[in-house]
Amino acid sequence: TFGDWLQLQFNKEINELLGREDTLLKHLTQNNVYKQADYLTFAVTKQQQLLNTSQLEIQYRYDYATLSYLAGVVDTAAAPTLQDPKLTLYPLPDYTTSAFYRQFTFDSLQLRNDRSLIDLSYRPKINAFADAGYNSSLTVQPAKNFGTSFGLNLSIPIYDGRQRRLQYQKIDLLEQTRLAKRNYFVNQREQQVFQLRQQLLATERLISDINQQIRYTETLITVNEKLLGTGDIRVTDFILALNNYFNARNLVNQNYINRLKLINQLNYWNR
Repeated sequence: TFGDWLQLQFNKEINELLGREDTLLKHLTQNNVYKQADYLTFAVTKQQQLLNTSQLEIQYRYDYATLSYLAGVVDTAAAPTLQDPKLTLYPLPDYTTSAFYRQFTFDSLQLRNDRSLIDLSYRPKINAFADAGYNSSLTVQPAKNFGTSFGLNLSIPIYDGRQRRLQYQKIDLLEQTRLAKRNYFVNQREQQVFQLRQQLLATERLISDINQQIRYTETLITVNEKLLGTGDIRVTDFILALNNYFNARNLVNQNYINRLKLINQLNYWNR
């Protein structure tokens, strides 16, 4: 949504620039410095730009409404100005501290616990029991109505049909699967982070190169404006210079938003 807002503001700047040039070119056309066909060519370019701006306004309102919906905010007012998120790239911690890695730790503890339960179930067990009671239905010789009993119960596993061994093998297979998934996650994470860093560096270099081109283009437009006022430049050449400037500015905005997205993806691995 912020990317839509950047594009919209940029197109409004273009409209102001084209509006100034339209006034100048119309005056020069009335004074027969330029042909009417030249002015019409410029007017078509200006009209197309106005249509693009209207389309961007619709897109911005739609994306802002979607953003409000996702945030759970009821906002029926016009889409306001959005502030630059200015995302900062945080240093990536060790992968073992990641929330994604924690599941592998939980699984390891669970398998270790299952193995301990198997060992516990095969240990010899000894149970002691005692009982005492009084028979109240016999009234003769009450002293003989009391009774007690006690004993010991010893259980020693001798043979279980290799069930213990099969359970150990099952846990070993689960542990091998866990290790394979963990290694896959680590490799995938390293590859993903590496690719994102490379894309981020390339995007930042591209933004720097485009900004340099924009400075050259702005200088060219300034010169062309002076030539336009004296009728020493063709309108088509001036429009071409404007289009080059518009494309360069548009490319900077797109790459700036792409840079924010890449930073956001890298920071996601910090969660």
